[in-house]
Amino acid sequence: MMATDDGPDIWTVTITIPKDVDRDDAGRTFEIEVSADETILAAARREGVWLPADCQQGWCTTCAGRVVDGEVTHPHARRYHDEDREAGFALLCTARPRSDVTVVTDQYDELLAFRAKHDRPPGNAKFNDD
Repeated sequence: MMATDDGPDIWTVTITIPKDVDRDDAGRTFEIEVSADETILAAARREGVWLPADCQQGWCTTCAGRVVDGEVTHPHARRYHDEDREAGFALLCTARPRSDVTVVTDQYDELLAFRAKHDRPPGNAKFNDD
């Protein structure tokens, strides 16, 4: 982490790709630097780390991840709930670090099931598609 007199400007974000996902980089871990005003997704892409995303507005949940350690904020997410945060989920397209952070990517299915269980969108709507 780099800091100024006003606090940190840049945080270290450790990105872990699960071993069981269908990606060439499955099982790998990346460490990137993310400024406080940058999203984790934008910084990852800048560093050549591909992360799943679609809407990039915190709406569709394609970018879902889990915060294993550290803190993020979602000032511009269109659909991020207190329950998501309390369960450790993050929307990496809108998540901005507020400390050094470790995240696990590719948590779309897990967040979808969690939201369905808590009657939050898109949860049940996605499970009820025929």
